[in-house]
Amino acid sequence: MTRPTTIDEVRQAYLDFFQAKDHLVVPSASLIPAGDPTLLFTSAGMVQFKSYFSGEERPPRPRLASSQKCFRTSDIDEVGDPKHLTFFEMLGNFSIGDYFKREAIAWAWEFCTQVLQLPEERLWITVFLDDDEAEAIWREIGVPPERILRYGEEHNYWGPAGEEGPCGPCSEIHYDYGEEYGPDATPAEGGERFVEIWNLVFTQFHQRRDGSRTPLPTPNIDTGMGLERTAAIMQGVRSVYQTDAFDYLVERGAELAKMRYGEDEEMDYALRVLAEHARAVTFLIADGVAPSNEGRGYVLRRILRRAVRYARKAGVPAVEGGFLSGMAEAVIQRMGPVYPELERERDFIYSVIRGEEQRFNRTIDAGTAFLEGMLEGRVTAREQLLGLLKAVSSRPEISRDDNSAEEVAEVAIWAAKLRNKLREGTPLGSLMTGKGAEVDAFNRGLLAFGLEKTMQFVASMVQETDLTDEQILDKAPKLSSAIEQLLPATKRIFGNEAFLLYDTYGFPPDITRDIAREHGLQVDMEGFEREMEAQRERGRASAKFGLGDAASPEAYQTLATGESRFTGYDSLREETVVIGLLAGGAPVERASKGQQVEVVLRETPFYAEAGGQVGDTGQLRGPLGVVR
Repeated sequence: MTRPTTIDEVRQAYLDFFQAKDHLVVPSASLIPAGDPTLLFTSAGMVQFKSYFSGEERPPRPRLASSQKCFRTSDIDEVGDPKHLTFFEMLGNFSIGDYFKREAIAWAWEFCTQVLQLPEERLWITVFLDDDEAEAIWREIGVPPERILRYGEEHNYWGPAGEEGPCGPCSEIHYDYGEEYGPDATPAEGGERFVEIWNLVFTQFHQRRDGSRTPLPTPNIDTGMGLERTAAIMQGVRSVYQTDAFDYLVERGAELAKMRYGEDEEMDYALRVLAEHARAVTFLIADGVAPSNEGRGYVLRRILRRAVRYARKAGVPAVEGGFLSGMAEAVIQRMGPVYPELERERDFIYSVIRGEEQRFNRTIDAGTAFLEGMLEGRVTAREQLLGLLKAVSSRPEISRDDNSAEEVAEVAIWAAKLRNKLREGTPLGSLMTGKGAEVDAFNRGLLAFGLEKTMQFVASMVQETDLTDEQILDKAPKLSSAIEQLLPATKRIFGNEAFLLYDTYGFPPDITRDIAREHGLQVDMEGFEREMEAQRERGRASAKFGLGDAASPEAYQTLATGESRFTGYDSLREETVVIGLLAGGAPVERASKGQQVEVVLRETPFYAEAGGQVGDTGQLRGPLGVVR
């Protein structure tokens, strides 16, 4: 048997193997789950089979297999490292009330050791804490007891996918790269030594939204094997970005950036993030997701803008038509034969990417300059405060020589200036950073954080600039304490500042958080959410007075991806996707029975009222209802 190595060969080998085991090979479902309001995206292979597992519908066959495209944002901060992705392919075999643990374990071992020809000594197994049956089966097929480890729910219990659904204990297969990558490491820790390649889930329960679990009508099997991770092992590389799933994209990014991959680690990291995000957005848009400020659209916008920022970081120059479109083109060429929707939606993908890239580029320069000024102000303020703290902390060693006297005088003058400026109403930030209006947001943040009183206390301790050394010495402990209370404020971006960047410059808070993290700062996300809720409340109040009866230009702007393509000259019916939904003049994720809504479609056979001709009437039909 020829050993599969390329990503296409591994995918096909898996599907062929389980087809030979009497499984029906099912095409990948959309990244937008059909009829499942508990999930934003398809995050696992079993999502399209949830109704089969719960007993609500009968499957076409009790044994199924698929290669499912999946999307998750839980690992977005790790994207760029050797194994974490947002978009990935999950190979899976499923049993709906047919076979159970024994067959699932035996076939997984057979595929790994005979088809993939992985060395048995490289494979480690984990099982749920009290799953004696699973461990016994692994031992029967020849896995030594020392390579079978037990873990609790945190590591070996899966599901549900969403707020409710099938779940159960699981058993994982981990590949061991060798002791040189961590002699004391364990599969649960992951690290550089181990990588999880396959998860066998024994779905036995249905979990409700309240957390309670009830047994399913029959026990089922739900497995997930990471295609990209497995391909990395088969191709003898440590990173998914070195496989044929990504190498062409990394090279395309380097070509656009006019640089060579492998010469600068920081730039290499940016190129890996760019490659991953370009692949993800191409698939999301192909399945009908359009940028917006809520739900799936917001996630897409976040990924797109994150890609733009990393491209700029990598020094990608302006490219006619947009560099991300060039990346998407490479994705479509490589993966279109496996996923024909990419080729079918090529023009729509380019339109959405170019529009979003152009809009973000118009604001990113101003927003980045504002944020960088804010971050610089934090650094300056911190340096000044640390200098003052050092001066105050040295007071116990005070002496009467000239240098000490000068140092004491500097502290006294600084504190007196603070007091006077506060009394005059001068913003604190302009005294502390010398940046004036550029740090207004910082000043507001200090006030919101309740630190004005701290600074007033610092200033009030010096009534005159001619205090004696002994008087300064007496006040030193209180002054040190006050400064220490203020220092944490220099290590964070306040919620109202993050909101200002979002509201004025269109900066998603996640990008603000990314940039802040690079400077060693944190973002007050709770404060940001409070500001967002206050804005929503203002919007709801405005709507009560009739301001929400018609959609504003700004509301349409959030949905703008180019005009809907009119197809009514050729057909009175059209299968298309919803790219925008408005209710009460504002974008929404869903609408309920009886609401008046405005629906934006990618294509439409409905003629819009114009030139004296009335608009067409008809119905929009989908899996969740009808719009007349």
